[in-house]
Amino acid sequence: MLKYGGLITVWLLLIYLAFIPNWSCKKTDTVNNDTQQIDTSDLDTSQNTLGLLFEYYVLNKPTQITLAIDSTGNNITPTYADYEINLKKETFFNGPLEILANGTKYVGTWQTNEDYSRLTLNISGLKPFELFNRTWRFTYKSIDLLKISPVTNPGETVLHLSKI
Repeated sequence: MLKYGGLITVWLLLIYLAFIPNWSCKKTDTVNNDTQQIDTSDLDTSQNTLGLLFEYYVLNKPTQITLAIDSTGNNITPTYADYEINLKKETFFNGPLEILANGTKYVGTWQTNEDYSRLTLNISGLKPFELFNRTWRFTYKSIDLLKISPVTNPGETVLHLSKI
């Protein structure tokens, strides 16, 4: 016989399963009467879920830097206070990187690896962009926050990107 705690756990699990999104190969999203098709043809079956999650958490989501620490441990967040960063989707593995800084849009590129644990950024235009031009590893991903640090020689460097 289930105790109350076990019964509650079973009910919570059933409720959770009822609200899991449909992870089919094509997804239609209707927002403001616009229909968007998500094409997963560049993914193999094992990457399908990872690709959809990467798109859901990272791609086409404007972010702002809420914490920037350089390799010497200095907090340089104010340098990036007005930047809006957006990784646009070309495929699930690369695309344009757009940064809106002081009213000017700069375009670079982003690329990820097959398991979406790394992110390579490349952009020029302003001296502060030099911080971005490297391969990063994700240390945390959520709906509202992404945390990244460099793959090589990370030191104390860290970026936190919050969804706008």
